[in-house]
Amino acid sequence: MSGPLPSRLVLLSDLPGLNPGEKVRFLGCVEEYIASSATLVLKHQYPSSAPPTIALANIDHVREVVKSTELDVGAWVNVIGYVTSEPVEAPRGALQPKRGLKRRPDVARQVQVQALVLWSAGPVKLDAYERALEQRKYTELQSG
Repeated sequence: MSGPLPSRLVLLSDLPGLNPGEKVRFLGCVEEYIASSATLVLKHQYPSSAPPTIALANIDHVREVVKSTELDVGAWVNVIGYVTSEPVEAPRGALQPKRGLKRRPDVARQVQVQALVLWSAGPVKLDAYERALEQRKYTELQSG
């Protein structure tokens, strides 16, 4: 008996390393909702020292069932969907310099995802989530 392929649980920051067509599940924080294109702009700054990764999630297929609170800036949502494009590096302006340091460009990696399912993550313990996914990645590499 066959059915839909399972999704792979990943950190949002891992999305740029995946191939178009891969089915994923990830957690992201809503930064913006662009209604004209049904695009949800999601971020999860992890690790904090890395350039930001932005997931542009097209929610056209699920727009009718998504709650308005799941589109609010700052809301954490779970997404299951397909990676639809190669990652793109996009200039994000410049960071505010610390005393004595020159301004440097901050480069964000963007990846597009076609959302199949989207739901609220509710209150999130980010540190526990990040540790659990890092441990899962490590275990998968060891059993590889």
